Amino acid sequence: MRESDANPHAQGPMRRVLGNFGFLVRGRGIAALMALGATTLMARALGPTEFGLVVLIQAYALLMRGLLDFRSVEAVVRYGVPAHDAGDTRTLRRLIKVCRRVDRRASLAATALALIGAYLVGPLMGVDHDHVILLSAYSLVLLTTGNSNARGILRLFDQFDILGRQMTIGPTIRFLGVVVAWWLDSPLQVFVAILAIAYAAENLYVGWRGRHEYRQRIGPAPPGENIGDARMAEFPGLRHFLWVTYWQSNMDLVPKHLATLLAGYLLGPAEAGLLRLAHEISSVLSKPAGLIREVVFPDLTRSWHQGSAAFNLIAYRTALLGGGFGLLFVLAGYFFGAALLAALVGKKFVAAAPVLTLMLLAATFDLATSSLRSAAYAIGQAGKVLRMYAVSAVIYVALFVVLTSTLGLIGAGMAACVAAALPSLGIAVLIRSEKRAAE
Repeated sequence: MRESDANPHAQGPMRRVLGNFGFLVRGRGIAALMALGATTLMARALGPTEFGLVVLIQAYALLMRGLLDFRSVEAVVRYGVPAHDAGDTRTLRRLIKVCRRVDRRASLAATALALIGAYLVGPLMGVDHDHVILLSAYSLVLLTTGNSNARGILRLFDQFDILGRQMTIGPTIRFLGVVVAWWLDSPLQVFVAILAIAYAAENLYVGWRGRHEYRQRIGPAPPGENIGDARMAEFPGLRHFLWVTYWQSNMDLVPKHLATLLAGYLLGPAEAGLLRLAHEISSVLSKPAGLIREVVFPDLTRSWHQGSAAFNLIAYRTALLGGGFGLLFVLAGYFFGAALLAALVGKKFVAAAPVLTLMLLAATFDLATSSLRSAAYAIGQAGKVLRMYAVSAVIYVALFVVLTSTLGLIGAGMAACVAAALPSLGIAVLIRSEKRAAE
């Protein structure tokens, strides 16, 4: 057996990144096809208005989750990589105990917030009383979301094949469920139930696999070692890091779920559905951006701590590849977007074609920036990145309200492009200046 097969760290860094990305892309590729199929078939079955209501219900629950998501997955990687490389399983156990506690409390709080807020936010989005009850029921799925630490464990041990499989579970259940519901001409409530079951299933799976990997790789505490008293203060900077990643994840939510709710408030459920449809199709680029951040962060962290030249190779080459790949989709959307929408969901949804092209362009900026953002995290500049995204989010919301109110749905796409482009330049300048200071 080759050394690189027995020890993943013996592989070249770019080769390891591409290999791990390949695991996730295979899973995400299947997931993207299933998700797109489920979305388009559901849109055909329900029509613009009812489809928009389903979209608003789903976006609301995911927004509530995001508002209390402290992204412990990033903390497990950031603080777990040095401990793992040093063979310090005691520190790993205590770190994961702290992160599990954060996840559990956050999921309970998110569920409570969603249940309380449903009766306040629902009417503002044009949701009637019966659908507000449905919104509350769907929010209970948030009880299954306390699994961020499990994702971190899987990433820490390079189990990206498991994460790739996990990505197919929810979309597959959604697709098969929507096919049956469409065939039986089921009401809106059935489609919402299918989405809830699919979301819960993928959450429960990743939590189970994370616990299994923990038992296999780390194991229970030996006699005499108590991890129940593990505290966040044991890890210098962990509290600050969690707050930074928390606010960063909220910045990521703005152009997605909050935008959908704002569109519902400003334009109505039908237009919110059109915007979500454009988001779903453009996710062919935005989802790989998230995958890239997951894959490159451990290797960028390791390369930076080791002073390796692989840091530049991973960060910049990945950014160039992502940007070039995304531009191909922008061109395809510009020339063939209307025909694609007509073929997939019908002529009632062709109005989303212009905003689809703009959403693809915004996703291209995100794709090119994804590795640079992870690089900035790896060198300890997460706080500055957060401030950039905070400014970008404020600009986005302001532009969204002004442009959407005056120009309609196309204004949402224009706002997304501006907000996505701003952090790209800022992060590139930040990394260059930090590297010069370190030399």
